[in-house]
Amino acid sequence: MKKIVLSLLLLTGLSVVTAKAQMEAAQKVIYDVNKDATISMPQDEAWDILNKAELLQKASNGYATAIVVTDANFPVEREVTFADGTKRKETIKQVDKQYKFMVIQLGTEWLPKGVKEAEICVFTKDKDAKCEINWKAKIKGNAEGKKALMEKITAEFESYALGFEKLTKKSIPAMRMN
Repeated sequence: MKKIVLSLLLLTGLSVVTAKAQMEAAQKVIYDVNKDATISMPQDEAWDILNKAELLQKASNGYATAIVVTDANFPVEREVTFADGTKRKETIKQVDKQYKFMVIQLGTEWLPKGVKEAEICVFTKDKDAKCEINWKAKIKGNAEGKKALMEKITAEFESYALGFEKLTKKSIPAMRMN
């Protein structure tokens, strides 16, 4: 009987340790770059723009001159060409259509020296016939490399926020036809 009670106590103790470890792993992610914007369009329209390369390029406000899907099979691969002529390969590695968010892994060839990995997360939220868009970036690497990449990504996010704001002044159906 003692062995059974001891075994149950041991199993219970291990369950508590496992649960605590999982809770610690689920702690809030701290992003290196954050940009929030409330856009005067419904969430579904903003989400449509974020998911269609040709519309997203228009929403970049000239920051991206081309966004080309190179592999439409999931995870989606695409190449972004920027106004300065640089190109970035990226992989859309997570898309949640129900909650309307995505996670994009940036290609390592574009990253500054000292940066090992970077990803962008785009979250949308319905807000009384408007849409709140949150662009966030997580960067792994040394301080100098992170600083350089943070400047680039901040400029990109600012451009998208301004571009989305400009799109609200246009008719979305008319924009889709252009």
